[in-house]
Amino acid sequence: MSFSSPPHENIELSSDENDDVESAALHLVLNSLKTNWTSPSIKRLTDGLSNNLFAILPSSKESDNEKDRGVIVKIYGNNSDLIVDRKEEIRFMLHLAQFQMASRILLTFNDGFIYEYVPGTPVDIHDEQKPLLIARSMAEFHSIPLMKGDDNRRKAQLSEKLRHYVNLLSGKNDELHKRLDKNASSILSNLKNICWSDISKDIDKIEHIFENKQSKWSHIPVVICHNDTQSLNFLYDEENNNTISLIDFEHCARNMWLIDVFNYFIEFAGLDSEEPDFDGKYLSRSKQQEWLQIYLSHATFLHNEKIKMSLDELCDLGDCLRAPIHLYWALWAFLEALLNPASLEKFDYIKYGKCRLEQYKNHKNEFFSTEVNQ
Repeated sequence: MSFSSPPHENIELSSDENDDVESAALHLVLNSLKTNWTSPSIKRLTDGLSNNLFAILPSSKESDNEKDRGVIVKIYGNNSDLIVDRKEEIRFMLHLAQFQMASRILLTFNDGFIYEYVPGTPVDIHDEQKPLLIARSMAEFHSIPLMKGDDNRRKAQLSEKLRHYVNLLSGKNDELHKRLDKNASSILSNLKNICWSDISKDIDKIEHIFENKQSKWSHIPVVICHNDTQSLNFLYDEENNNTISLIDFEHCARNMWLIDVFNYFIEFAGLDSEEPDFDGKYLSRSKQQEWLQIYLSHATFLHNEKIKMSLDELCDLGDCLRAPIHLYWALWAFLEALLNPASLEKFDYIKYGKCRLEQYKNHKNEFFSTEVNQ
């Protein structure tokens, strides 16, 4: 199945010339995509820490056509290119859109892109009716075939992403430190007790364990993973047969399917605090197994394979993934704080990162014990 790149406009919406980003986004949509709209509405969906997102919707008179239901304008956040590979994000979205697993990208521009509006509301983490719908949705997502032509396309990318993050933080990749502003020195002082070289060595071990063909990890297929499976990235659409749609593909990469699943279980702690109760709110074993039963029944990519592990064994192995998952989000949080110090006024990424780093330390021996051949 082939796909073509969307059209591109050589314009930056977040440049110094555009004091009113919202108006610039609306102007781009009306002049390049929706020339027939006369009185659309515009709503800011995020507040610009990692990105600016605007929903631009046609008036009620112009929205009769199902194909003309609105667009989302995504404008990249400051310095976010160091954390997110924007070309890969678009490449994954183009691939997933062929299978109706992501919105069609309608237009790209220098610092963002425009895609079709996704109806629905973010899933409430406390809604006990939605997890099993999410299990089915995630299984269908993971059943999308890997992209052809990728080098090492059966290799998980988690350790590669971890290494990229730690190299930025340690200075081995000096691009981060080139971009730090005068406010970053106090943030760096908060991180001075973290030994990046020790974390780098741990990442080498993580990669070695994942690539060990004699371990149980070799029985967990690599798929296209979303890698940010928190509840807010699942939209529930009651009017469309109670469907669940995944959004926000910035962290999309090849990984073992269990990583997405157990990241979802971890995220039951929520984002209401910079120090979530990850242990207390971690999904119980019985609910994990109930969820996995639904997932496995809809995971067509597994239906031709004999699953060599029981539900208990899958849960045991998934529990071990808490360490590398927490490490990923700890490093991400530190980078967010350093690249966008203003974001700390709204959310303490340093405290959050340290909380997740502590979780990594608490669980890493459990993960490293899987190095033993099984």
